[in-house]
Amino acid sequence: MSYLALYRKYRPTNFGDLVGQTEVSNIIKNEILNNKLSHAYLFSGPRGTGKTSTAKIIAKMINCSNLSNDGVPCGKCESCVNFNSSSDIVEIDAASNNGVDEIRELRDKVNLVPTYGKYKIYIIDEVHMLTTQAFNALLKTLEEPPSHVVFILATTEFYKIPITVVSRCQKFQFFKFSDDDIVNRLSYIADNENIKIDSSVLYEIARLSDGGLRDAINMLDQLSSYKDGEIILEDVYLLNGVVSYDEFASLLKYIYNNKVTDIINFIDEIDKNGRNFERFINDFVSFLKDVLIYKNTFSLQSNIENKNKVIKEMSDIFSEEQLYSFIISLNDLFVRMKNSSFGKILLITELIKISSSINRDKEIVPNKTNSVANRNNQESNLFDGNNYNEKNNKNNKKLISNSFEISDKIKKIRINNSFATASKKYKDEFINKWDYLLDFVSTSDKYSNIALIMEDIETLVVGKNNVIFLAPYDSLLERLFSNIKLIENLLFDVYNNDYKCIFLLNDEWEYEKGKYINNIKSGFKYEYILEEKNNVDDVETNDEDIDKIVSILGNDVISYE
Repeated sequence: MSYLALYRKYRPTNFGDLVGQTEVSNIIKNEILNNKLSHAYLFSGPRGTGKTSTAKIIAKMINCSNLSNDGVPCGKCESCVNFNSSSDIVEIDAASNNGVDEIRELRDKVNLVPTYGKYKIYIIDEVHMLTTQAFNALLKTLEEPPSHVVFILATTEFYKIPITVVSRCQKFQFFKFSDDDIVNRLSYIADNENIKIDSSVLYEIARLSDGGLRDAINMLDQLSSYKDGEIILEDVYLLNGVVSYDEFASLLKYIYNNKVTDIINFIDEIDKNGRNFERFINDFVSFLKDVLIYKNTFSLQSNIENKNKVIKEMSDIFSEEQLYSFIISLNDLFVRMKNSSFGKILLITELIKISSSINRDKEIVPNKTNSVANRNNQESNLFDGNNYNEKNNKNNKKLISNSFEISDKIKKIRINNSFATASKKYKDEFINKWDYLLDFVSTSDKYSNIALIMEDIETLVVGKNNVIFLAPYDSLLERLFSNIKLIENLLFDVYNNDYKCIFLLNDEWEYEKGKYINNIKSGFKYEYILEEKNNVDDVETNDEDIDKIVSILGNDVISYE
């Protein structure tokens, strides 16, 4: 027996088996059960969303002589038994039969009565491919067909259908399937076919199929033939010629660190493997979109744990502005590449330009003022108060250095490190000495100019070597950052500990607190990051649970969902 493709083998035979498209199936099923069948239907939507399957289910239902009360064909009557070879079901591919002669032939045969059932059904796929003359030849028959004829037209490009044809049909819009719908169906098929595949791989198949179930089933079919053992993510990427999220992460790191040679080698390797550059850009933008969404909403678009980890990592490296700019640049490049014979050169050039732009923003301008002798000189360069100004973003005001973007990154590192080593013990010990600090600063000539601002701040989180303070108003925030080195020196004198501090407005704190709670609930482990290296270093890991969230942030966080 010849092999039957999985998408054909598992094509639904009734509306109960049809994946998604619930509204469409419910309406049509009720019409059939209530004898309100239309003489012409027009199905529009992306490929692989069930248009032809629905057409065949209708054909089977309306000719079944023993249709159940819930609309399931009996499968035993003459019409059901002969359905696959029935002359009552006429399928026409308008892409290859789009002329007026073919439609005239169809028009001449519509008067022939059905062989087995009550109706003769004409299914015209990709009907938008018909010529203007062919549409005109179809109009009269479409408007007043014989009582035993039902037309079902299907198209992926609805806007190309003449309005005169559209007005003669009952219209239904088919939508892309959700990833969950596709994964559920693929999982069912995999179980029946004894295909070993993890759900994370199925979700990546669903993503690559772009909402088309037929494409997803075909991909699963190919993978099952490609590999005898368990199918893994690398198999999916290799078979489809796409770049994995790990590879995208590596490329982004090359770009961020301005490693031009690595960028060129990366694109050379893509070219050598025959991967399509336009597909590469499309997938790259999609990955950046996921990073940007997470950065703004903490919502992860993937069901793959490792991919989510990479997305979180990239969101910590790049700012929102950089991600926006990156996506826009790639979109412009995509348009330019369509009209160029030098796609590879354009891609390399654009990535190097983006990398150069990011690294110009990261350049550090040496700080010549407010130097503190007993503090790290490099750190003093990072926080020159004269370089700070206020800038709006989703979380309202952030302080970002005028001369280099890395100040924003250092801010994120210090927030991260505060949470990474935070404990109730550290905070209690810190607060117990706060009154002494205020007394000390008010009587000290060395710190007299920061005495008032120290009284207005509130301690939020205390880690081993990091503190997050709340600044209740904007002007205070500016003064705090202008004097950050002096404040840190004061903390050293009082606590005998080299604290690195950060100051947040109330709305910033609510944002960071919510992010921390969501991360801990999702199992994310905070790791201490060395500022000098700007990368993760396994110094300390905080493996707190939900109970510890309350101990660090207080009881008011319990209401967070």
